[in-house]
Amino acid sequence: MVLRETKLAKWAIALIGVVLLSNLLLYQPVVQRFLAIELESGVVIGSLLDLMIIFPLLAYAAFKLSKKQVIGLMVFGLVLARFIIPEELFEPFTILLYSGIGLEVLFLAAEFGLIILAIRKYPMIRSAMRLSGVGPIFSFLPAVEKKVASHILIRILSSEVLMVYYALFSWRRKPVVHDGAVTMHHKTSAVAMNIMLIHAVVIETIGIHWWLHSKFPILSFILLILNVYTVLLFIAEIQITRLQPLEVKNGHLFVTQGLMQRTEFSLNQIEKIEWGREPGKEALVFMHKDFEEICPQVVLFLKEPVEATMFMGRKQLVSEVALRVDEPEKLKGLLEVRSL
Repeated sequence: MVLRETKLAKWAIALIGVVLLSNLLLYQPVVQRFLAIELESGVVIGSLLDLMIIFPLLAYAAFKLSKKQVIGLMVFGLVLARFIIPEELFEPFTILLYSGIGLEVLFLAAEFGLIILAIRKYPMIRSAMRLSGVGPIFSFLPAVEKKVASHILIRILSSEVLMVYYALFSWRRKPVVHDGAVTMHHKTSAVAMNIMLIHAVVIETIGIHWWLHSKFPILSFILLILNVYTVLLFIAEIQITRLQPLEVKNGHLFVTQGLMQRTEFSLNQIEKIEWGREPGKEALVFMHKDFEEICPQVVLFLKEPVEATMFMGRKQLVSEVALRVDEPEKLKGLLEVRSL
């Protein structure tokens, strides 16, 4: 999910926390005794409205979600309500839960068929990747879209497959090295920062999971899954940063920043190059993290918008790309080739 760049988005995230936490605490016996309250069906209806309507609407205000994702969050709210609300209070609304789950199962069944199709066509996908001559980060998703479909679920699944591949199965690969490759991370602290984040998540997982397990086992399990996913994501980011530099190859420029964003375009698409310029608000910036404040070195202005792939396979059109590399003079020489 991509956060909306508005002030309302931050307030919406805070309100999501309030809605979920208040409903979770409301059904705890300790809280009920402390506040001297007795729960009735009206309270359950209020919780269902919070989790099925208010929560998805707040999520839509905070993140760039499709209508289908909002419907999925409504069903998730129903399922969450089933675990939060005591069984004897939730029983009159059980039919609502089954209806919501049934609808979601129908959607998932249709999408599961696409996943099966993608698995069956894997040999064709692999052949297309080899013919492309570029790394998996650039070749996998286009090959899947060409051989299977460009469905949003397929793009999300492809993104997750790339994450697992780079996190667990890319350790024998060697970094891309040729005359057109320019590294982007050697003069930054990108790898070190991701390692620090992995340590922080592991320590937090051990501490919080141990404390939550005896009190809220379901919540503890959900947080454990999310933390494992986060660790895999950070490992994949490190591997992609190490293995995939900026490349100028066959008259095209390929650049990626982990799984978060990537794009490729012909050098002939570049209309203007400006070194030392501040990028515009709409520019797609490829610059690895550092402990110190750093800025892009060059901004490429494109003749026409090109497609960039963001996190979870989301597509975005960009006409301005800003870069920061370890060897700017080498990049300058590679970009000058476009005029020859």
